[in-house]
Amino acid sequence: MTAFLRTLALVCGTSLAAAESIPASVVIDTDKPGLAIPADFLGISYEKNALVEPHFKPGNSVLVNLHRNLGQGTLRLGGNKVELTRWQADASASLDKSTGLAVIGRATLDDLYGFLKASGWKCLHGINLAGNRPESSAEEAAYASKIGATSVLAFEVGNEPNLYANHDLRKKGYDCPAYLPEAAATIKVVRARNRGIILAGPATARRTDPWFEDAVGGLKGQLEIGTSHLYALSGGSTNPKSANFPDAANLLLPATMAKDMTMVDEHRAATKAAGMRYRLAECNSVSNGGRAGVSDTFVAALWATDFLFSVAEHGADGINFHCNLKPASYSPISWSKTENRYVVHPLYYAMLAFKEASGGRILPADVKCAANVTAHATLGADGKVRVVLTNKDLARDVVAHLAAGRGTGSVVRLRAPSADAKTGITFAGAEATADGRWTAKGAETITVSGAAPTIVLPSGSAAVVTLD
Repeated sequence: MTAFLRTLALVCGTSLAAAESIPASVVIDTDKPGLAIPADFLGISYEKNALVEPHFKPGNSVLVNLHRNLGQGTLRLGGNKVELTRWQADASASLDKSTGLAVIGRATLDDLYGFLKASGWKCLHGINLAGNRPESSAEEAAYASKIGATSVLAFEVGNEPNLYANHDLRKKGYDCPAYLPEAAATIKVVRARNRGIILAGPATARRTDPWFEDAVGGLKGQLEIGTSHLYALSGGSTNPKSANFPDAANLLLPATMAKDMTMVDEHRAATKAAGMRYRLAECNSVSNGGRAGVSDTFVAALWATDFLFSVAEHGADGINFHCNLKPASYSPISWSKTENRYVVHPLYYAMLAFKEASGGRILPADVKCAANVTAHATLGADGKVRVVLTNKDLARDVVAHLAAGRGTGSVVRLRAPSADAKTGITFAGAEATADGRWTAKGAETITVSGAAPTIVLPSGSAAVVTLD
């Protein structure tokens, strides 16, 4: 056992006995199918200035394949750089490194939407609000709508206006009452140029004040999708005793997940009251680019497997894991300049596991276990029940007794050499190949007569069980 695992086991209060295993009772109620998980639920969020780099082009087969593997997803263009990106119709994509300002034009969007059509993904397309150029944003939206057509999910107006003052985009003291008329004025101009356009916002950062609730209430009738951001832990926390400190133990705690789902519940309730849908448009494990040794390890995949289904169960239309394309960050996919290739990280494999099990309606799943184990279930259109089991206990194996009224099926696993592993991760026995393709290889057959299936979950692993 590595020093990392020993420390984490002690923090979590778990035993270090390598052979110890814990029983778990998992009961799935197949008679009560609930919410259907949208086909475009799964997504990745990119900083908008990534458009000036040669990533999102229809001929970039490796990146196209990496997105295709995840099904019909949603690519968000946003982040702080959305407010530093300018539209000039005839301009070539460029970046002024001295100011941080990016310029994009028609050719840039031709490439982007060609990429999206090749991958089968939709776009949550961020447009600039802070720059006070609504006519320019309206023109960009018009061109994107023309060439993107059904590839456009919505246009998101601005990014984290509740942090504008922190980023010197507005004066100190800028608040929601100041934001609302600015947003409304831009929305009016954008809608005047684009009839029938679908708009999203306010794309707020997580805070304890009611900015999000006040914003969606104030923009009722003007936005169709309410969006907000969530990072499980704070990259700025320096106190190891804080519940927000970015370490593996805090990330895997049930209390961390419960706190995050409270925010999702509050924001979904606010958007529902305002007549909007709700999407968690930017999220990940640790804010400020992630924490090396946590966000880029298999621990993040264990967290994400549980997080994805939890957000779906709490009624959001989708999520977008933020991706800055940098190694040693929270990115599911990064670009290695030194190796001139894309690198797939542990978080990506959690997304594959979600895609495998999310095509259907959510079923109630009840877990009783002394270890940190979660279960989520769906009923597919094919009549099959799929159960995702995640053992977030890093020191103890779990033997899960699965009661779902069915006894035959198969199991595929999400696993790694260790919880702190950054490479060697597989889902269904396979890694993504150099050309960006992924094909499931390893499936275990379940055949049980007269008893519930029993699934062994090694410490720090997850499995997708498909019951016929």
